[in-house]
Amino acid sequence: MTSNHRDAVQFALQTAQLLTLVIGVGGLFMAMGRRDANLETNTGEIEKLRSIATDLASASVESTSTNRSQDRQLDDLRDRIARLEPND
Repeated sequence: MTSNHRDAVQFALQTAQLLTLVIGVGGLFMAMGRRDANLETNTGEIEKLRSIATDLASASVESTSTNRSQDRQLDDLRDRIARLEPND
């Protein structure tokens, strides 16, 4: 093997190693970018779910309050009807 041929082979190997390293680092950055994008998407979805849960809790409390009020009104009406009916 001549010196020029050996230098050419070493240059080719070094170039291949450099390309492999650059591709590996690029892949790492792409993976980190995808992970960050997924985190941002998930954060947005969690915020939407938090808002929905808050609305559901408020609606549940309001519904319970309304049900109690209606129950009281029905009880009052039953009492009034019972007072109007003749006692046997």
